[in-house]
Amino acid sequence: MNGSQNEFLDRFIKLTEAAEILGYAHYRSVIMLIEQDILTSYKLPHVTRKRVLLSEVLKLIEKKEELSAEESKKTEKKRGRGRPRKFG
Repeated sequence: MNGSQNEFLDRFIKLTEAAEILGYAHYRSVIMLIEQDILTSYKLPHVTRKRVLLSEVLKLIEKKEELSAEESKKTEKKRGRGRPRKFG
């Protein structure tokens, strides 16, 4: 059963799917993550658009949750107003 789960996580997904999983409104945010070398994009044969690995997207979410947990432990101080950062 664990082997089939790994196969599910090691599949390529579209940038729009990655944006939905990460909570972004537009796929352009995923392109920015690729440009910042936070995510890796892949070019598949006979496919014109870039893809990303689902496992990498899920690792990014885990990393974000760990960082936010550490941050909340360090400071209980409220952040000022402004645009919140999701990843990076």
